[in-house]
Amino acid sequence: MMRRTLCSGLLALLVVLGAVHAVPAAEIRLTGKVVTTVTRAAPMPFNGIVDEVLVRPGDAVEQGAPLVRYHLQDEAARVLRHELINGAGSEGERSQILTLRQQLSEIEAQRNKARQLAASGLGSRQASARIEANYESIQRRIDLLKLAIDKREKTFAARLKELEGYFGQKLDPRGELPESLTLTSPISGYVLSVAAEASPGSLLGAGFPPVSVGQLNPVIIRVPVYEADVNSISVDDVATVQIPSLQDKEFAATVSEISWASTDMNVGNPSYYTVELTVPNPTLELKPGFKAIVLFKK
Repeated sequence: MMRRTLCSGLLALLVVLGAVHAVPAAEIRLTGKVVTTVTRAAPMPFNGIVDEVLVRPGDAVEQGAPLVRYHLQDEAARVLRHELINGAGSEGERSQILTLRQQLSEIEAQRNKARQLAASGLGSRQASARIEANYESIQRRIDLLKLAIDKREKTFAARLKELEGYFGQKLDPRGELPESLTLTSPISGYVLSVAAEASPGSLLGAGFPPVSVGQLNPVIIRVPVYEADVNSISVDDVATVQIPSLQDKEFAATVSEISWASTDMNVGNPSYYTVELTVPNPTLELKPGFKAIVLFKK
């Protein structure tokens, strides 16, 4: 009887241990989106008319690679020609300096004469002091005008360098402009999109981005994490990512950043924090916008 009781107890213990062993590990399941690590738009620097679009979505491009060839709208060309001809626009200050230097020469002659009279006791020291103060005042005005000219010339030099970067060549100070310009890629990566408006003959306004370029290896997955779970996730934690549109294919991901502020600070709403995970993407299977299921085993 005792042996039967002991065997029953051991059997019960084994069943309990087996049940404990069968309990799955705690799991945090999150849903997010695939995004690029870096995305840069290539905006039009001037109002221009498209001549040719040189890339398509998915094309690999290097920084500085041509994206769109275009020519300036007539009004934009007129403004740029005027800007080149006008240059630093410091002629007014230079003219003032010439006038002030002429006055300075006249006052200098008066000052020397006043000094001689004062030295001989025939002149007024007050008159000499007034002439001296007038001389110093004009000299200070000249110095300020020189500073203004220097600032204008440095500003124009920087602007000229910027313009020559857009045109890809030195520009004629007489205002002659090349007939064609090329919009280039701001970074190395892949063409993510080409605007529907970017077609030959279309007018694109300054600042409009006809092409965007992104880096796709690695990619980032952003997921909102509930406040009760966020403290159980740390930077460098490893997670498994499933992509439903790729038949739930799995990828390894590493937590690269966790936000410290909730996305919603309204006290009546639950708080969520943004967690970013980095996923290698050497074959470019993961595309921006893909839905991603992120699994953390805890």
